[in-house]
Amino acid sequence: MAVYTHIEKTDLTDFFQGLGKIKNIKGITEGVENTNYLVSLVDNKKLIFTIFEKRTKESDLPFFNNAMKEFQENGINCPVPIEIKGQNVFKIKNKPCAIYTFIEGSQIKKLNQENLESLASFVANLHKVGLKSNLKRENNMLKPTWNYICNKFHNYDGDYSNELKLIVDEIKEIESLFPNDVRIALIHADLFKDNIFFNQNNQVSGIIDFFFTCSDSIVYDIATLVNAWFFNGKIFFENDFQLFVKRYFELIKWEDREKKLFNFYLKASAIRFFLTRLYDLNFNNQGQVKHKNPLEFYGILNFHRNNNLQGFL
Repeated sequence: MAVYTHIEKTDLTDFFQGLGKIKNIKGITEGVENTNYLVSLVDNKKLIFTIFEKRTKESDLPFFNNAMKEFQENGINCPVPIEIKGQNVFKIKNKPCAIYTFIEGSQIKKLNQENLESLASFVANLHKVGLKSNLKRENNMLKPTWNYICNKFHNYDGDYSNELKLIVDEIKEIESLFPNDVRIALIHADLFKDNIFFNQNNQVSGIIDFFFTCSDSIVYDIATLVNAWFFNGKIFFENDFQLFVKRYFELIKWEDREKKLFNFYLKASAIRFFLTRLYDLNFNNQGQVKHKNPLEFYGILNFHRNNNLQGFL
């Protein structure tokens, strides 16, 4: 989430007729993808107003909205789009936008056994729902995005250029390894700490930001979570990881083929986030955005080059 498109409270009056009177709006600067405002109504109800920017295609919005509704209907607490006169996608300043329910909770500050087990249970249930889904959308953030960004940075000699060259070499090594015989599910594909909220009792209260949701392996979803939650620079939090996988696999099973792909997907996810962070640093400089360092995922990729976490599964 971020703020690229600036709006005033008066810009939203027509959208919120019938929903309530607006008390105030506040831009949410976390994230780098879309513009988000927290809208507080006079009756203390809160909603999220999202303006979709370049990376989110308008043609994908019905899929994302249907995915959220399907997860919510199956017990996964997440935002759902607000419908007005039978529609849930609108336009503001010539950009697509939508209104979503607000998810209570906060980002976790310190991991412990209780919240790790809650996280593992929540994600396992998310995957159980996803494996039964009939919704389909390609994961275009792997090979298609790798190729696009690498071409964009052809002959690049700026910050992180040496790391980029090594990333390109790694892509050449693994891009032929993408499986075509693995279970496909509806996955979140962005299971970072800032997308999963907890309540005061150390339990997951909900999950947000479904705008990379797609059809892919649940192994990729877990790989993204592991890279995002269990590393700090080059430090791997092995005990936290073990607590998580122990509880997760009590609730859901992976096929042998999926377990063998774990290290591959850990590398693939690290490459994805290194490249998109590098791209955003160079090409997404408008608006109020907190950019993140690509080097974090370069270090994680190096860890997976030298270590195989499959043995923990």
